[in-house]
Amino acid sequence: MTTPGDDGTSSRPSTTPPAEGQQGEDPGALLTGHAFLVFVGAGFIALIVGGLTHLSTGNTAGAVLAGLMAAGVSAPALHKLVGP
Repeated sequence: MTTPGDDGTSSRPSTTPPAEGQQGEDPGALLTGHAFLVFVGAGFIALIVGGLTHLSTGNTAGAVLAGLMAAGVSAPALHKLVGP
């Protein structure tokens, strides 16, 4: 029967310290609150415009394109309106 460490491995945790500059640093959020609010607002506007376009024309492809256009136009406007 072999003991841990006989094959070159160890069951003990590594005692080497973390690399310089990585001690306890939090990587942070993926998106800031401002960016999240802009994206959600642009998505909401896109859904409203796309839905109304689909109801008025019955054309699904046109409604999707109208929604994408609305999201693209509203995102920079919301970025300026919401503020950091």
